Amino acid sequence: MIFPPPDTTASALALFAGASTTPAERRSALTALITAKVLPKQADDPAVLAGRAHLLAQIHDAAEPGHRLLAIAESIRLGQVVKRWAKEIAEWLRPAFVAELPEMQLLTEADDRLNLARACAQMSAPWLPTYLADSIANEETGEKARAEMIAALLDRSTNLGEALRTLVTAFEALRPSTEAPGDTVARRLTRTLSALRDALLESELEASENPGKALYELLAIPLSTVGRPQEDKVQLDLSREALLTVHDIVRTRISVVADPQMYRVVDYCRKLCGGRSWPDELRKPLERLITDVTEALVLLGRQGQHDQALLAQLDVLCNHPERARSVARDLAARHPEVHEDVRYWLEHGRMRVTRQSSESAIEAAASNADESIGLALQAARQARLLGDSLREPLASNLEIYEPGLAPAAQELLSRVQVLAVQVEQAASLRGLGLYGTPGELVEMSTKFFTVVGESPRQRMIVKQPAVVRKRPDGSVGDVVTKGLVE
Repeated sequence: MIFPPPDTTASALALFAGASTTPAERRSALTALITAKVLPKQADDPAVLAGRAHLLAQIHDAAEPGHRLLAIAESIRLGQVVKRWAKEIAEWLRPAFVAELPEMQLLTEADDRLNLARACAQMSAPWLPTYLADSIANEETGEKARAEMIAALLDRSTNLGEALRTLVTAFEALRPSTEAPGDTVARRLTRTLSALRDALLESELEASENPGKALYELLAIPLSTVGRPQEDKVQLDLSREALLTVHDIVRTRISVVADPQMYRVVDYCRKLCGGRSWPDELRKPLERLITDVTEALVLLGRQGQHDQALLAQLDVLCNHPERARSVARDLAARHPEVHEDVRYWLEHGRMRVTRQSSESAIEAAASNADESIGLALQAARQARLLGDSLREPLASNLEIYEPGLAPAAQELLSRVQVLAVQVEQAASLRGLGLYGTPGELVEMSTKFFTVVGESPRQRMIVKQPAVVRKRPDGSVGDVVTKGLVE
């Protein structure tokens, strides 16, 4: 029950200081004093000090559990207004947290639960994580209180996976007495995930092992117990928050971005929304996750690795398999620095078939010459350019000063042209080409170049082109010999 505030500051002071004042009346009196801005200037007034003493005494001596919780909450509120008392009040509260507190929902006002959560955030006790998780699961509409509890839970967990598993246990035990318990639990989960996403951006808690499995269980286990939500809006809201939670975890905890289990809850959300195709309302969060998965595939591909389960997530995220294949093929086309076998895998959805041993042996023997052919191609092109630039001035000068040498010089330059053409043809037959032009400023890629010196940068100057194998469509494939950049 909430009492109306006292009419005057004097009556509020008297009510706050009174030994027979009920906890609810003292709460109302403190509200009046804060509204009248009596505190903290009159913090040393005997009436204020007496009221503070009664609050602190009720933390330990209150006959009813709810009154004890209210005394803790009001002490925190008092410390927020009279800031020089905050540290002292926290020390007074510490003994109250030796044993587990009564359930937070005994406080009927959301602001009181918020202040009690703030008190929990200042304390350390082995029972606090479970207490906070249970309070989160049972919180109905106090979103500020829920956010404070989630932040405190993360601070008291060794990793994100552990925090999520604590929440799973709390929500599994939740049994709301409503006509549609599935909808009720789903709404609570939605609000919890929304607050969790905000807290993740501020927390430095590491992901550790299996946060994806724990996130999946946070939805699947409680809803399998009480039943899935029936309202379309409830299903959509929960799915949206779950998808965005995955996105926020992988973008803030890079260690799990390539873990297929991290995306396990996505498939659950698709089934929750009907299973056949995604609703249009979820397009934006789905596009974000498609970007996350493709970034993970590129990250692995640059290391010559691939993960079929991760690639399969594109099928879950896209409404049609054709769109998933298109996304993968586009990824291969946009990232020539990815290992060639991985690019083939992205394009075809399977790894390249290994050639027969005899054919492989013949190809291996022939490919030993590819590096030499590639280097000869580079030299031939340079010689051809040099010959083209010398042909006219050399002919003019020889006609004047050494006429007898002119025919031989012309023959030499012609032979250089023929030789360059032959080397180009040999390189073409072997599917070889050059990547980069000397003097060109390019994006540094360890797939194509070796850095000369000790100052690698994002963009560097090509000193020597890389020898690469061309694909049938003319795009760049494997690297035969790395070039040099500085």
